Amino acid sequence: MARSHNGTPNRLGVLCDQLTRHASMADEIETAGAGPQLRELLELVRSGAGTAGGAREKELLDSIEDACVRHGLSALDVREFGNARLPLGFGLPPDEQVARAWVCPWGDCGRVVLPETGEESAPHCAAGGEPLRAYPAP
Repeated sequence: MARSHNGTPNRLGVLCDQLTRHASMADEIETAGAGPQLRELLELVRSGAGTAGGAREKELLDSIEDACVRHGLSALDVREFGNARLPLGFGLPPDEQVARAWVCPWGDCGRVVLPETGEESAPHCAAGGEPLRAYPAP
């Protein structure tokens, strides 16, 4: 299967987003046969042992994605922002001190949650239940 050119951090961000938005996603991955890979991937992120875009993370994501596709789920779809952490043109006026987005607390994935999506408080990371980090930091 062809992998997205956006890379491992963005794919990991999409998976994290799906896991936190859809309570059944972890069960679907387990049913697809990739539960052990998901647990290992989340442990790598949680422990800080992985590196953003590292070979093991890519291998685990590939295994999870392949199992899910065989199980009838769609492949991980990533946003087209290149390798940027936020969309082009996204910024914060210098005098404003409020978070305009939330990003991975460990900086391992490309997940970005914008306030317009209805989140009133920081959403959480699927890897460890930690709240996402405000961007820019207040």
